[in-house]
Amino acid sequence: MDFIEEINKRVLVYDGSKGYLLQKMGLKGGECPELWNVDRKDEVKKIYTSYRDAGADVIQTNTFQGNRYQLDKYGLGNRTYELNYEGTKLAKEVMGTRGFVAASIGPVGRLFEPSGDLTFNEAYSIYKEQVMAVADGGADIINFETFTDLADMRVALIAAKETCDLPVICSMAYEENGRTMMGSDPYLVTEVLKSLGADMVGVNCSFGPEHMIGIVTEMSRAGGIFFSVKPNAGLPEIVNGEVTYRANPDNFANLSQKFITFGARLIGGCCGTTPEFIKAIKEKIGDTEVYKAVSQDRIIITSLTKVIEVEKTENLRIGHLNVNKDAELLYALKKGSMDEIIDAVMDLIGSDYDAVYLNVDSAGGGKDLLGRVLDIAQGYVKDPFILETTSPEALEYALRLYRGKAGVVINDSNKNYQEELMEVAGLYGSTILNITV
Repeated sequence: MDFIEEINKRVLVYDGSKGYLLQKMGLKGGECPELWNVDRKDEVKKIYTSYRDAGADVIQTNTFQGNRYQLDKYGLGNRTYELNYEGTKLAKEVMGTRGFVAASIGPVGRLFEPSGDLTFNEAYSIYKEQVMAVADGGADIINFETFTDLADMRVALIAAKETCDLPVICSMAYEENGRTMMGSDPYLVTEVLKSLGADMVGVNCSFGPEHMIGIVTEMSRAGGIFFSVKPNAGLPEIVNGEVTYRANPDNFANLSQKFITFGARLIGGCCGTTPEFIKAIKEKIGDTEVYKAVSQDRIIITSLTKVIEVEKTENLRIGHLNVNKDAELLYALKKGSMDEIIDAVMDLIGSDYDAVYLNVDSAGGGKDLLGRVLDIAQGYVKDPFILETTSPEALEYALRLYRGKAGVVINDSNKNYQEELMEVAGLYGSTILNITV
């Protein structure tokens, strides 16, 4: 079976929580769940088997916290490959040819600069290492889940696409206000990840199914891509010192059926759900035939938190960070100083712009300079960026670091490099703009 072919034909059923069942089996606080993939294989296989037998078409691996940064907290960083490989291998042994194995990969667990200390390169290396291990272990799908920062998810998706050829699901968690922790709304998230090459975009954790309808409705505005949905079994409660979820499997399944109308093709459960929930979902919606995803032809650019439609570019209100035409900024960059750039960026904050134009071509300083300036600027400015350069290498470096869907100017000013620039822009899901700024 081919996963992409299957979700174009029918609704598939995901599995439910691993952590909840591991705790029921004796996993203690402060104990590494992924270590059970080696030390307590039989218990992990029992969980996999219980979900398979409940009717799950896709089971996830016990590798959610399996990245090196998280495993280092347990003194297990040097076993990153082993724990991920073994957890995936066990799932593959259980599932065989009856369905698919999705490798569960969670976020690194740190904030990106300037809010934190995580860099693109470090995050990329961390995700690449884990993706390589689960791919070698036999995963059919890479499933990034419970991410709260779109910038983090972009890095993970890029790492996966450059490490293996498996389908990738990108699933975010949202706050009560309908946005991620970093302020991205579901429509923006879906557009950015779709354009970057995700095979499926999802929502998981956060709430029970009744509270996810609004999020999935917003996701569906993007069009052209299917969704995975994994609600919690309601909100957790502490009863007699134990975490308890009060959702009823049948009600959960009835509510989950509503997601199909909006484009959900992979439906399961997250925290607190058990094989009983998955069995109820399978009985309610398993093998439902569906229609194809319909694309929406909106032309947009985005930042991490803001979407701008650009069908009529002449109406765009554009702020400028054009080093080529600013002698003081050009001089500062040639000296290697970024202080003046930060000052110029601060001047843009609070202005009523739709987007900010950035051009650093004449500054010298290497192919990474456009990206370095962009990375600083996007940490402060919330508007989408429009980039212009004559260097495909500089554009690629910048687009890897960008946290949304950038605009890229391609016109007569860079006509000698248009083919290469268009290829790079397309690779990173950017919107090509034939404008003069």
